[in-house]
Amino acid sequence: MNMIGTQNIETQRCLLRRIRPEDYKNMFENWAKHESVCRYFPFDPIEDIEVYREKVLGWSQNYESDAYFHWVIEWKQTGALIGTINLGNLEASCFMSDTCYMLSPDHWGMGIMTEVLRAVLAYAFYEIGLNRVQAEVFAGNTASEHVLMKCGMQFEGIARQKYYKNGAFIDTAQYAVLREDFEQIRTPCTTKAAGVIR
Repeated sequence: MNMIGTQNIETQRCLLRRIRPEDYKNMFENWAKHESVCRYFPFDPIEDIEVYREKVLGWSQNYESDAYFHWVIEWKQTGALIGTINLGNLEASCFMSDTCYMLSPDHWGMGIMTEVLRAVLAYAFYEIGLNRVQAEVFAGNTASEHVLMKCGMQFEGIARQKYYKNGAFIDTAQYAVLREDFEQIRTPCTTKAAGVIR
């Protein structure tokens, strides 16, 4: 595996880059405070911008590690920050990680997460050298399930009542893609090293 850290990735419409401390205001306003965005996560919307400022500062400091992979998504047309995506819970001995993403409601329904996730998976498999990337989806989050399937992920099962939120236990669906799966759906935009800016 290549512990190369978080490098810039460019897609057709987006630039994926490292999070900077000063990004916290835009990140808070564009998605972190929205209930519609946080509905399918085990946490609630952020209400205190100062609490979020500290969280973003912590993320920006994590880049000291070459095993930390976390991007903010910048909309190239306007420079606006519209979401985040990561490769987390890295298990180097198994060549595996999780992925998780959030997107501003103003940019839903445009195919952006499919475009971005495919680029991040190409980075995971061809740059880092991972073999498996997995994701979990809260019950009812069909939009995210569609994104994962378009990126080659396969449904593997249900983790029953894995989370507790708003007074209820919540099931999650497990999805995963292997490098050999991704090879079957890759396009010229997801070939080896494509889109990585050094």
